[in-house]
Amino acid sequence: MSDHFPQEILISILLRLSPKSLIKCTCVSKSWYSLITNPSFISNHLHHSSTNNPSFLLIQFCNEFSHPNPSLAPVFYSLRRDNHPLLLDSAATLSLPSGFNREFSVMGICNGVICITSGSQCLTLIICNPCVRRYVTLPKPRDYCSLYSASVGFGFDSENNDYKVVRICSMLDDDRFELCAPEVEVYSLATGFWRNSSNLPPVCSLCYVGSYAPHGFINGVIHWGAKRRTGSYNDNGWYHFVLSFNFENETFGEVLLPQSLASVSSDSVTVIGGGAGGGKCLTVYRVSAGSPCSCNIWVMKEYGVVDSWNKVFSFDLRGFNLEVPSLGITVTGVTAPPAALCIRNSGEVLLLMDEAGKGCLYSLDIKGKRFIDLQIGGEGYTWYLYSGYYRESLVFLNKASGMIAY
Repeated sequence: MSDHFPQEILISILLRLSPKSLIKCTCVSKSWYSLITNPSFISNHLHHSSTNNPSFLLIQFCNEFSHPNPSLAPVFYSLRRDNHPLLLDSAATLSLPSGFNREFSVMGICNGVICITSGSQCLTLIICNPCVRRYVTLPKPRDYCSLYSASVGFGFDSENNDYKVVRICSMLDDDRFELCAPEVEVYSLATGFWRNSSNLPPVCSLCYVGSYAPHGFINGVIHWGAKRRTGSYNDNGWYHFVLSFNFENETFGEVLLPQSLASVSSDSVTVIGGGAGGGKCLTVYRVSAGSPCSCNIWVMKEYGVVDSWNKVFSFDLRGFNLEVPSLGITVTGVTAPPAALCIRNSGEVLLLMDEAGKGCLYSLDIKGKRFIDLQIGGEGYTWYLYSGYYRESLVFLNKASGMIAY
């Protein structure tokens, strides 16, 4: 029947189908298979899908009451349609290759492709597209003799049509401790190799993000909260800033914070990522040390302009009470400062609250001045690993070398 359609009309029709429907269409004929697996078609379908098809909020969590042995409780990947304030509509459960245990966590999502790693040193890394059910295990990156911590960023180099992983390692227990630039390696999916980066970041250490939240992406550039010492080790003086990495030219940069954030001592300043499009404004989350503990959300309205930073929300943790003065709300039984997981498409901030050992999700509507208990989590849901946006794609459908089907 396709012989009766002009090629451009057939392509226009196929571009409107979902990735899973298109995978079935590859079985129709050799010509359809050749068309759908063509890199140009995959790229065009990705662009069409990003502007016309919905994305899903991926929530990765563990329910320790779901298994007789809590230490072996499986990790779940729930996809939620973000068209309801309470995230009531659950679309599906994401299917990843078997064998991933609770030590593995999603560290990044780009164009429907997911980067997964485990451990504080990120030595085991997997890139996977659950929609086409293909994945590749990356070769081991460099391991160091000294104690170190590692952070991983995952993104797409549009100029070279290549997916890349950047791994930043900070030495912790030798004479270089926080006194030298971190070691950096970049993995290219196109070449299949790690290589040392010729462009090094400034002397700094990355603020702890853990596996809770996506990194902040603005115009294809990834961001981390970072800090460097301003005096001797015993002075405990720190200067905070935002470290950026461009996947196209593989260069690092710095985004300055307002002085009230940059000069804090042992406070935590991290970047909040999210949004299906990667986010439009750079947003940071500051948690102060001491008691009471103050938590603030800052937004940079004009990228790169220090004067455009604006504190948009504040709340305090006093004892075991989380107080939101601007809303007149108090949440009792909160045992730790909330973790800012991600920014939703609506602009609301997804927060993880530890209420007497129970992991509960809240949505903070800054503009509407609402603090919403999403009723997700609670008893048994002791920890969440990642929250970010996922969209199905055909990426990897035409890849055979190094890819494993599951």
